[in-house]
Parts: sequence; structure tokens; C-alpha cells
Amino acid sequence: MTTPLIVALREARAMLQAASTVEPVEASVARRLARELDDALNRLDPGKPGEPGESGERREPDKDLLSIVCHDLKDPLASIVMGAGFLKKTAPADDSAARRVVDAIARSADRMSQVIGDFNDLAKLEAGLLPFDPRPCDVVAILRGAIASFDAQAKERGLALVLDERGERLEVLADPIRLTQIATKLIANAIKFTPPGGRIAARAAESDGRVRIAVSDTGRGIPADRFARIFDYAANARRNPRDGPGLGLAIVRGLVELHRGEIAVESRVGEGSTFSVSLPLSRRGA
Repeated sequence: MTTPLIVALREARAMLQAASTVEPVEASVARRLARELDDALNRLDPGKPGEPGESGERREPDKDLLSIVCHDLKDPLASIVMGAGFLKKTAPADDSAARRVVDAIARSADRMSQVIGDFNDLAKLEAGLLPFDPRPCDVVAILRGAIASFDAQAKERGLALVLDERGERLEVLADPIRLTQIATKLIANAIKFTPPGGRIAARAAESDGRVRIAVSDTGRGIPADRFARIFDYAANARRNPRDGPGLGLAIVRGLVELHRGEIAVESRVGEGSTFSVSLPLSRRGA
């Protein structure tokens, strides 16, 4: 099985292997953390599920097992974060190579934390256990906050990230936490696939008693034959776990359906993509 979680774990393991070549104290910490990651990888992928079995049929990952392992990974992940902090404090100030390795470990830990959270959310969505508290929400305010949270990242990547705001207040009946998740994951996905110099725009507009939230980018676009599978995390993980949308869009689809909304994608290869979410306008906002 090759999932975004396993890819993240393997990347972190490689970084820890590199860290084991530095000073003795740092190497000892790196080796201990590497053993914890090895144990997690062995538990998560013991029998190579997802590969063809004796019958020739492809075996899919056990979602219950993934949930259990994600929960068990929280402690070793905390150890990795603490260990990375320790290594950063003790690494010689003039040793740029060691600091690059430590920064890479920290980034891998952040990615693992996000992937673990995404797996938990996806499992809860599919089981109908995700907390959901709908109330009238100002869509524009949520988009504004989501844009602000990615401002530094967009500038670092040389991207223009804007909110096409028309000054109107649009309210939908939604869980503000989940609506924020929808917005941030769509923006994160656009940033991931838009090259430097590109533009990403978020906007919201009312039409026929519904609010349409759209995130457009000038990225590389999506082939039309992938539209039907773009929100399927299993299909994307099998296709290219390091490059595909992974869990984010699958979670967005689940959250949109939880709100009784609709999601769609428009895209042309080489010209960019637009992901749009349609939600009912709240009665108070009508």
C-alpha cells in the first residue's frame, strides 16, 4: 500500500537517517526516532496491501487499521517534533548542512501531522462521526481569513493570492470550522499545483438561492478523463502518492456533502483549474 501517510513517514525516515551522521548526541536522538518510525511503518504496511494478491485482485487498505495506526502515531510524532527542536538548538550555528537536515525533519513532521489529521477526519466523515454544528456563517469573512493564512506561503512561492470581494455579505448555514476547512484545502490545493508567477483567486457569489464559492488558479490543469476520480483519495494515492491531490479533495467532497452542497471542477490542461462549491443560502441571509 502506498498512501500519502506512508509517503510522509518514509520521507521523515530518510531525513532521520541523514541526521544520524551528525554529532553523537544528535545521532542518538535521530536513531531513536527512526526506530519509532520503522515500527509505525511495519504496523501500517506489514503485508503490502494494495498490491495484487494471489487471485490477481488488488487489495485495498483497511481503513480501521489506518485509523488505529494514525492514533498510535501521535506519540512518536510528538517525539519527532521534540527531537527536531532539540537538534535545532544543539546543532552548531555554522553547520548549515545539519540545520538543513533538521529543518527537513521538522517539515516532514508537520506534513505527517497534517496527513494524520486528514485521515482521522476522513474516517470520521465516512463513519458519520465528525462533529458538525451548522449556524449562519459569513462566507466572505471565512474566505478572507483563509486567504490571510496562506499569504506568507503564497509570497514565498511567488504567487498572487487574492480575494475577489464585491462588498456583499453572503451567509450560508454551515459549520464554521468545516467551512474553513473547505476553503483552506481548496486554496492549499491550488497553491500546490500553481507554478511561480501564477495567480490564485477565491470568490463567492449568490445565484438562485445558493452561494457559489470558487477557487481558481493558473496552474497546470487537470485532464478531463480524471474529473470523475479527482475526489477519490484511493485512486489518487495509487496513481501518484507524491504528486496527486491525496486526501484533501476527498475531505472537501465529504464536507460539502455533509452541508448538503455540491462540488464541481472545471479545468483545461495548461490553463488552470476552478473548484467550486455550491451551498444553500441561509434563510437569515436571504
